[in-house]
Amino acid sequence: MYKYLLPLSLLLTFTSCRSTEQESDNGGTTETVPAAVKGEVSTTETVGETGRNHAYIKRFYQDKGRYYVTADYIQFLNGEAAIADAKRKGDAEKTIQNGDTTYAIFNDYYIVNDDARQRTFPLSEQAVITIWDRTADLRQTTITPAQLQARNPELLSATPFIIETKQGVVTSLTEQYIP
Repeated sequence: MYKYLLPLSLLLTFTSCRSTEQESDNGGTTETVPAAVKGEVSTTETVGETGRNHAYIKRFYQDKGRYYVTADYIQFLNGEAAIADAKRKGDAEKTIQNGDTTYAIFNDYYIVNDDARQRTFPLSEQAVITIWDRTADLRQTTITPAQLQARNPELLSATPFIIETKQGVVTSLTEQYIP
């Protein structure tokens, strides 16, 4: 009898932790994300000396006392634009119900990286670096370039950032929230 109590208590604990999920139309669950943490969505890749783009950070390093970031620009899409691009690339989930075909994508975002060209920029001494602190309550926090450099490079390059440049110098790096 006691050997069944632990699995039962784990099941009850798991089912009680689903407060941030809701049932979707197709019987699965989707995460409910507050609008404030969704962040901005890029719909085009405008590259230039001054701009605001989504990118993967491929390298973050210091050379002769100055920090540099190597970025791979991407498009971070959600909603209909994300579904359209995912359909075009064959990545959208297709569901047929009562003769109607619908398409969906996981967590309502899709990343397009059609150009893997990398660009390296110096970091301004006043650059603001903002990341998501997931240790307690989900909130954004500002860190120093040295703290960003100390992060695991594989984890750093797996999360998109919003990179702002002015006259070819990075003025802001903001981690994009990923559900």
